[in-house]
Amino acid sequence: MFPRRYFLVFLLGLMLFVMPTGAHVPLGAGGNTNLKTAFSIDDPSKTYAIYGILENTGDTAFFSFSLKAGDRLNLSLMNAGPLSPVPDMVIISPGNAGMYANVSAIDEIPAGYNTLIVNGHAPAQAEYEPFTPAAIYKVASYSSVIQTPGIYYVAIVSKENDTHYSFAPGYIEEFSPSEWVLVPVSTISTHIWEDQPILAILAPFIAVFILGIIVIARREHRKGSRTGTVFWLATLAGLLYLGGAALTLVQMFRVLQITGLQSLAIVTLIFAAVPAVLGIFALRIARRPTPITPWDRISMFIIAGLGFVFWAGLIIGPVCAMIAALVPDRIQ
Repeated sequence: MFPRRYFLVFLLGLMLFVMPTGAHVPLGAGGNTNLKTAFSIDDPSKTYAIYGILENTGDTAFFSFSLKAGDRLNLSLMNAGPLSPVPDMVIISPGNAGMYANVSAIDEIPAGYNTLIVNGHAPAQAEYEPFTPAAIYKVASYSSVIQTPGIYYVAIVSKENDTHYSFAPGYIEEFSPSEWVLVPVSTISTHIWEDQPILAILAPFIAVFILGIIVIARREHRKGSRTGTVFWLATLAGLLYLGGAALTLVQMFRVLQITGLQSLAIVTLIFAAVPAVLGIFALRIARRPTPITPWDRISMFIIAGLGFVFWAGLIIGPVCAMIAALVPDRIQ
């Protein structure tokens, strides 16, 4: 049998191979209904995915960028689906006011600013996003190299009620450690934005977790074994990892029904398979007789670290694995 320690090292190498080349930092925006309250994008080169809802026709969401000459302004606008309302994007830029388009939804354009309307159009086909996973419906895009430095604004304007939009500025994919770790929570919010019911989203996760607890609790009761702290923490981590993998797979199959079979689904399968394998390792460690060995504790540390990297167990799972690696076998 392939030794467990070598397999965990293999997963560490795999982590470097699958780091995202097309993922966006997910954000939420609210209250940015005019130029004064525009949502500020601190790094215009970094890719973000900002999700929002414009409830009424003519509602507008504003975003601001501080740009220097030579900077690149790269923007994409998406909606939630083929039958969803399609918003427009308005670029409000400093410079000579020779390129001005009247936008009735915007009350006041700063003096000396240009406006350019980028009309949204319903996409012919959805793109597959493998990390969330999700179906991406791109309705508008804009890219330019900045000639005039200053504060630039982008307005997302609804043409119908209940307009769900996703705004993606930037062109360099990078994450801070905290942004990366929090992606699973943001992903749940993204699925809610897609109008998926929260119970439907979490159903695979909850089902695997509850079924696993019932099976393991009954088995331990029949055996009459005296389980300890590490046992239950490692068990919880393993089941949470397996539940997260089930959630990812269900979302992948849902999206592939929309986009058709995609080669990038391999990336999604990796982000489901690795947590599943780690979860099985955690459950195997939980079943070991106490006291657990130093290598088992090291393994739980590795399982926790890889869990954070591969978005396993909705953050709770890796936390349980980390604690299991530290606490005594039993807390009296």
